[in-house]
Amino acid sequence: MKAEIISIGTELIIGHTVNTNSAYISEKLAERGISVLYHTSVGDNEQRIIECLEIASKRVDFIITTGGLGPTDDDITHDVLAKFLNQKILLDQNQKEMLENKFHQLGKKTIPEINYKQARIIETATVIPNPIGTAIGMYIEKDSVKYATFPGVPCEMEIMLPTAINHAQINYQKQTIVSKKIKMADITESEMAQKILDHFKEKDGRNPFTESNPSLAPYAILGDVYLRITASAQTKEKANKLKEDLVKEIQELFPNNIYGYDEDTVTTVLAKMLTEKNFTISFAESCTGGLASKMLTDIPGSSNYTKINFVTYSNDAKVKFLNVKKETLEKYGAVSQEVATEMAHGLSGISGSNINVSITGIAGPDGATKDKPIGTIFTCILVDGKEVFNKNIYWGARPLSREQVRELACKKIFRILIKALDS
Repeated sequence: MKAEIISIGTELIIGHTVNTNSAYISEKLAERGISVLYHTSVGDNEQRIIECLEIASKRVDFIITTGGLGPTDDDITHDVLAKFLNQKILLDQNQKEMLENKFHQLGKKTIPEINYKQARIIETATVIPNPIGTAIGMYIEKDSVKYATFPGVPCEMEIMLPTAINHAQINYQKQTIVSKKIKMADITESEMAQKILDHFKEKDGRNPFTESNPSLAPYAILGDVYLRITASAQTKEKANKLKEDLVKEIQELFPNNIYGYDEDTVTTVLAKMLTEKNFTISFAESCTGGLASKMLTDIPGSSNYTKINFVTYSNDAKVKFLNVKKETLEKYGAVSQEVATEMAHGLSGISGSNINVSITGIAGPDGATKDKPIGTIFTCILVDGKEVFNKNIYWGARPLSREQVRELACKKIFRILIKALDS
């Protein structure tokens, strides 16, 4: 099945809102074996939306729209789709009552008249319920093309999407499609791809990225490289067998790079290891400003492994709370291995945690020197009082933002911790 995502909203076109919906939908469709061929963005204009629908209906068989389902005059998606399909759009009494109930649950005695716009249904549509908002979606099939509409609010779209995918795949997918995402670190996307290509060239001459079942799809985000394995077969058992055989093959190729699968993140993997080993952890952060602490405490159950964390941004704070020597700061500077070491040992004397981690560095955009460019991050990691890592984790001269430097530093330190706890 081939799909196109049409994102509707003038706020997308003028740059006021970042379109994250298309990426999310594409990923979820790929997991179900649906190929997204096009992303289109268009403003709240009837003629231009119709033009997009006309083009899409000639080149794909599943069209997904997001946005334009609100109660105001510029929310015209359903009206335009009804006009394009030459169908009526009428107020539905059941949807009207459900809409009123939602407002009453919010403590509203009356409902603004304009909201009843959201209780209308295109005549041949199946409603896609919205459990957390007032904008329903719709699923329609006409002339061998499937249409699904969603609100632009990401959390609403995400909870509604599976319903539409299930509708679209009924009586269409004769084969079962399964997939698995392998997550790696400390390797580039090109290095990973080259190693896989070399392996299969020697093995059987295939290119697993373009001509095989299961197929492979690599992609990268900040600090991580992902590899999606997708297999298809007549039964789920056969598809899973194909997938898992290739997973094992990839595992053998990258024994030191794989840290997780599917919904794993480096943070959730570390949190799970800390919980399983009954270890506690504390951070003394400078340049990351508490981000490492936040990332770990964002995980439910973090009270099991979190004891005490410090953000010692100033030199005075490092001296007062972590017993870093003034002479060390004066001689080496706050961004130095010597200060990172004293921060970790000072933290260890306070926290009572099994693991104590210090982070000091230059996140930018200011403060860099020739010897200490942006991205210079010193860390010291103690496990039960023993130094298991104590050096600069600078990853090279990359033009990164302040936020990216901080995030990469935390991810890198978490991966170091995972390897230390796994040894």
